[in-house]
Amino acid sequence: MAESTTIHSTNNNIPIPSVMKAAQQSGFGDIRDVLTLDDNVTVPRQLSSKQILVRVCAAAINPVDWKILEGKLSLVTRYSFPHTPGTDVAGVVVAIGSSVKRLQIGDKVYGDLGIHGGSYAEYVRGPESLFTLKPNNLTMQEAAAVPLACDTSSQALFKKISPPIGQGSKILICGGSTATGLYAIQLAKAVGAYVTATCSKRNFSLMEKLGYTITQTNIEMNNDQNQLHVIDYTEKDFGEELKDQNYDIVYDCVGGEQQWISAQKILKRGGQFITIVGDDLSSIISLKTLIVMGSSIVNRKFWSIFSSAHHGYIRHVLYENFQDLDDIRTKFIETNKVKPLIDTVFDWRKDGVDALYSLYEKSKSGKAQGKLILKIADEE
Repeated sequence: MAESTTIHSTNNNIPIPSVMKAAQQSGFGDIRDVLTLDDNVTVPRQLSSKQILVRVCAAAINPVDWKILEGKLSLVTRYSFPHTPGTDVAGVVVAIGSSVKRLQIGDKVYGDLGIHGGSYAEYVRGPESLFTLKPNNLTMQEAAAVPLACDTSSQALFKKISPPIGQGSKILICGGSTATGLYAIQLAKAVGAYVTATCSKRNFSLMEKLGYTITQTNIEMNNDQNQLHVIDYTEKDFGEELKDQNYDIVYDCVGGEQQWISAQKILKRGGQFITIVGDDLSSIISLKTLIVMGSSIVNRKFWSIFSSAHHGYIRHVLYENFQDLDDIRTKFIETNKVKPLIDTVFDWRKDGVDALYSLYEKSKSGKAQGKLILKIADEE
């Protein structure tokens, strides 16, 4: 059994309160029916030997957060209610368990809490293994925008694909204006890949905010890493537009069977298709969808081996760990090769529970141009 330690003060002798403000989920359902903001939630001051307590400055929302809240993932999530939601987090370590060695009280950290949640609160407790030092060139709000979305794309491009993407690789990113897509574009460009992305013309401006010059002309030999080839998916099917162009990778951040169908037209022999969504756009995980998903993956992996094209099919699910966040910080963010884009910052101190409602509802609308952030406290 893990050692239990109760810590009462931070490194500057400011007492950790016994209660805090936190979002409280009472069950699964519509945001306005099941989520409240409570000022009297117990601070989780009792730590196991490998846990830390973080004073939260900012958190972010991802599609998985509202899917969990609505019960779309209830088959794989088991909560005792009330539950504090939220995955991405940035803040300051205020207490540590007896076996914590890598992080210290006072460290500014960021992390991804996974489906266990807890970041929509003034304090969050979690294992040290999910946190690491935040990038020193980002604010807390910017740092909170990174973990889940950037790590998802980093793992997909550098760990799940073999060989990993690198200099001279050709990659098409379906959904370039999604949070994962925006990070994937930057990560791929940072290692010298040739990148094509799909998005609507409305979101071309997002790519320009990242510093890219947009072209709708496919110029394969162009070595200008500041230029980005973009296809407006509302006007053109990338499968027809890039047919037989021998792409190494198609990275799907959108979902739907059509992405796989179109990808096979542009991938080279042995090319790889990797998706973080899959065919089912309903986002509801049930026994039926698990069976259909499993059958689809088995079928495509069979044909990837026995078809003449040998196109690989990979369904990618993020594995949270601090090592990846460290790599992202040191190799890409602190070297200014990758940066977060923020659409809106919501502040519950100013707007109360309406800040939470707006956060969830804008995320679900799919109209955000960049990350949506929840400000919880001022930075130190």
